[in-house]
Amino acid sequence: KLKNFNGLTGCLNFIDSKLDNVNIQVNKSKCEDALNLIRSEGIINNIFISNSISDGLDIDFSTLKIKNLKSINSKNDCADFSYGVYEIENIIVENCGDKGVSIGENSYFKNILLKVIKSNTGIASKDSSISIFNNVEVNNTDTCIRAYNKKQEFNGGFVSVMNLTCENYINKTETDKVSKILITNES
Repeated sequence: KLKNFNGLTGCLNFIDSKLDNVNIQVNKSKCEDALNLIRSEGIINNIFISNSISDGLDIDFSTLKIKNLKSINSKNDCADFSYGVYEIENIIVENCGDKGVSIGENSYFKNILLKVIKSNTGIASKDSSISIFNNVEVNNTDTCIRAYNKKQEFNGGFVSVMNLTCENYINKTETDKVSKILITNES
């Protein structure tokens, strides 16, 4: 893992920050996380991340509303959310090496519009997380939606999707015995 002397893994880090209508752009990151937000709160208008050698966006222990998030060409996860409350209006993730959107560790996540293009997994919700999606388009993935338990100190994950379009996939859903995926209005 790439860490600096403070143990931070992001090229751009916001820690214990109050954000109000900000715009953030990160390109060609050579860090473990292009953008890392920790214990932060507030409203972000736009996040644009491109060409990260690992994760694009990593947010932990935060309460944030994000209007627009676009993360493309990340060699690992395009967007990773943990230990927090997150409301994101519009998300576009493309060409993600692992997960398009990953929600974990007891997070509550709500999204209005998600588009995933070319990713190993479109959506992953794990470890006691609740993830609510309204309009989801997933194209060219191994698995469109996964819900599972990874860490023993947590339960499974929950995903609710209203209005799902999933095309060019190997598995539409994957879940374990302690997790649940609920899909309404599938095309």
